[in-house]
Amino acid sequence: MKTSVLWQKLLESRHCEEGLLFSVLQEMVVRDQLEYFPPEAAEILLELLDETHEPQVLLLTCVVVGRMCNLTSVARNHLARCGALSSLASVLHRCFSSLTYITLPSEKAKLCELLVKFVMSLFQYFSLGAAVCISKILQTDSFNTLLTAVDCTTSGLYVFGNAETKMQLEQLVGGRSMVGRRIWTDSAAANNAYSRLLGCDVADILGTDWLMRDSFLVDLYDTNSDDDIHIVDELMLSSRSKSVWESVSEDVDDDDGEWVDVYVTRVLDGTHFLAVFGAEHLEKFHQLCKNVEAAVSNHSTCLTQLPSCGQLVVVSHPELGSFRAYVVSAESSEQIVTFAPDCGYVEQVPLAYLKTFDGSSITLPSEHLVYVCKLMG
Repeated sequence: MKTSVLWQKLLESRHCEEGLLFSVLQEMVVRDQLEYFPPEAAEILLELLDETHEPQVLLLTCVVVGRMCNLTSVARNHLARCGALSSLASVLHRCFSSLTYITLPSEKAKLCELLVKFVMSLFQYFSLGAAVCISKILQTDSFNTLLTAVDCTTSGLYVFGNAETKMQLEQLVGGRSMVGRRIWTDSAAANNAYSRLLGCDVADILGTDWLMRDSFLVDLYDTNSDDDIHIVDELMLSSRSKSVWESVSEDVDDDDGEWVDVYVTRVLDGTHFLAVFGAEHLEKFHQLCKNVEAAVSNHSTCLTQLPSCGQLVVVSHPELGSFRAYVVSAESSEQIVTFAPDCGYVEQVPLAYLKTFDGSSITLPSEHLVYVCKLMG
């Protein structure tokens, strides 16, 4: 089959079923039918990257973009001028966010991780190019996305772990009471974690309702059995996760911080989690949850239409219970991303979980109860 025919098939199948689109891209890659790129190739490929597709489709599209870059430096520069770096940044944002919601372990999670690595390698390849490539990388959207993937305060840049470490961390600490040594860090750490998970700045959604919040490094121990379990040590028992955890180790003094009771409410990714410190704050947190449940029972109405971005709703979650949340995005009735200001949750839920409510019926605590924490080790 001639390459030009494949490009025509790709153009025609862009808005068709994902399986057909994947098949055309796979045929182009597997058969190595990429010796010719029509003038509209860049536009077709970048539009695919900007659209919502399954990770396998985006991965193959990135492969084709990479092949086009490899033709000549002129082709690479042309892609940069057409907005390739911005499109790749958009893919990276969506991957980070998707890894928060995808069931672990799963093939989709593995594909998302592979896609993140491939996109990052493309960024590196563009960084070796001409001045136009560098200038496009340094544009705000691309540069900010790259920064959300790294932590410049440590020698190990990648800070969010992978699907495997997130699953392991959930199994070890999710919904459990622990003991930990916590060390204060500034609010930028929490904001960066949420920016990566949400794909935007939290303040863009909450406005003045969002207050800069402290965050903490926490060295966690499970003391519920005869032998204390050091959580980082447990994670490092896995050979696959060992390299990840060695790379994110913190340079802190053994005497730094304070020992506190820690209740982990939710794991955000392979290194970050949400926690309540101390029995008194935990009691207030549980009381808040009861207040919201009561408001849902007596003062709420089910939503029947997609909510608007920034709308405050109540989420009735089968595992997490009910909580107030702002709508971050609503792509469909099955894919609504929410952020809970009181609990810190970032959840993708269906429309059936959402309700409107009377805000005056909920008594909110006067102090912040839940903090974003990064596992120390």
